Amino acid sequence: MIDVAVVGAGISGLSVALRLQKAGVNVKVFEKEEKVGGNIQTEEIEGFLCELGPQTILADKKVEEFLSLAGIKPLYAKEEAKIRYIYKKGKLVPLPMSPLSFFTSPLLSLSAKLRVLKEPFIPKSIKKEESIAEFVKRRLGQEFLDYIVEPFISGVYAGDVNKLSVKYAVRRVYELEQRFGSLIKGAIKLKALGPGGRLISFEGGNYTLPSHLAKALDVDVENVVLKIRRKDDHFVIDSRKGKFSARAVVISAPATSAGYLLRELSWSAAQEFDSIYYAPVVVVHAYTRDSIPPGFGFLVPRKEGKRILGVLFSSNIFEGRKGNLLTIYLGGATDPQVAEEDDDLISATVEKELKEILDVDVNILKITKWKKAIPQYNLGYGKFYELAETLEKEHPGLFLTGNYLRGVSVADCIRNSEEVANRVLEFL
Repeated sequence: MIDVAVVGAGISGLSVALRLQKAGVNVKVFEKEEKVGGNIQTEEIEGFLCELGPQTILADKKVEEFLSLAGIKPLYAKEEAKIRYIYKKGKLVPLPMSPLSFFTSPLLSLSAKLRVLKEPFIPKSIKKEESIAEFVKRRLGQEFLDYIVEPFISGVYAGDVNKLSVKYAVRRVYELEQRFGSLIKGAIKLKALGPGGRLISFEGGNYTLPSHLAKALDVDVENVVLKIRRKDDHFVIDSRKGKFSARAVVISAPATSAGYLLRELSWSAAQEFDSIYYAPVVVVHAYTRDSIPPGFGFLVPRKEGKRILGVLFSSNIFEGRKGNLLTIYLGGATDPQVAEEDDDLISATVEKELKEILDVDVNILKITKWKKAIPQYNLGYGKFYELAETLEKEHPGLFLTGNYLRGVSVADCIRNSEEVANRVLEFL
């Protein structure tokens, strides 16, 4: 009998499995695809290193500790990657990185800047839950929402600020208001507003990480788990390659797959998880012979009327990467139909808008369509957290994890893996 079966070899599952193995637990990982990593995939095309999913990882102390545990060395971003832009009225405007640069920046009007100064005097909301749009308009004003928060949310969630829950999608910001009554007061006391850490990747790209983790583990690829059943004091896993027994099961697959796997344990829970909306994202890799600005890239507010959500100057971010590679994002919750359009139309849109924004001509290298890319932590999302907790209580030895629970980023998944692994160890 296996101690722990982990279903899903994305970053969540692999991170939990490695922590458990390091603690001396017998772990087997099941993966239905031929490759591990989930949406962390890297391809080399014509000498360009193309990240098809997440481009970078924001590594804080917890992430760095995990990488050390895993025995893998990160590649740190160049200093110039701190430069970021917002596209506004035909120009790329650098995102302010300090209070002084904020007040001298042309990104916001004078009235919008003065509106921000009122923030410490705005009372807490009496509503139980607010969308990001409601929260930001109330505390910081419409213009701050349009030109700073909304593009940032597009970059993280490819989401709709009118639907995303501030409590679950940007919990750190929500908690600043809860603890300090003000974002500015809280940021001053904590000496930070956003998450800390350094941008990293790896030699050979981000896929190096899941590939490295998998080599240290018993990972059974191309083995679809068909059913998970409870039998006495253990679980029976029916897979394409046969039956397995395990004392505990960690389901680290996406919510829709988790729903399918849970149907024998709870049909109602399976249907609930199936209802989680994943925004589609189209990733286009292109190169140009024209010059591109220094820095990380730019985001495009929806107010500007473009279909591009944002562009990364991928070859600028890390040393040793072939030059002038652009990674372009389209789609998301505000423009989901892009993922259904044919490649020629997508190419034409990208070429036209990059000419308008950067005045560059590009050659398209690859178009990747993620039909279900990023789970959307929309209003009412707390019910899925509660559902996961209830299921785990009702079925001791069952554990749920993944980017649809407590954070969508790679770093979130790595951090959460510690807590999940500790709970599994406690159960065993």
